[in-house]
Amino acid sequence: MTYRPMFPAVLRPSASTLLLSLPAGELAPATNGFTVLVQGERLSVPYRVYYSPKNLQSVIARSSGDTRMLALCIGTRHWNGHVREDCLRQLLGNDRPWVVPFVVQLLGEYVIEIVETITASVSDAGLELLCAFARENPEFMVTTRRRAASYWDCYHRGRFPTLQSYPAFVTLEAIGKAVRAS
Repeated sequence: MTYRPMFPAVLRPSASTLLLSLPAGELAPATNGFTVLVQGERLSVPYRVYYSPKNLQSVIARSSGDTRMLALCIGTRHWNGHVREDCLRQLLGNDRPWVVPFVVQLLGEYVIEIVETITASVSDAGLELLCAFARENPEFMVTTRRRAASYWDCYHRGRFPTLQSYPAFVTLEAIGKAVRAS
């Protein structure tokens, strides 16, 4: 199914600008991913996007503000794991609530370098944003947790002998614990 963009009101101007600049580099249609709530408004996130890495990086480089942040978020859904990781690294540490679903989704994927980057970056301030998102999207968090457990089981058991030692699970547990404590 083809991705149908849906953005919170605060993002719509940036999304319009961004979506006009991206199709020129599209190699295949983006596929539908998931829809979550961000501060009470719907945000749809593509499962994967298939822009030329060079074209996507060019759009990111010439964008600024929320348009640039949204381009980086879209980049976290790129088919190339190196592009996803690069975009993630540039996103970490910001305080925009609508970035959180793009980061949390990556905890439920298989690229361990991305998972470890997220785990290493979670701070108390970031945990507050993650918790707000988790409270608003409990089903999404359950699904992400299941995916993380599945990828641990398939790919990462050798390095992390228990699920409780797997970085994605550690981060998801910290979020869950903080949500329960609040």
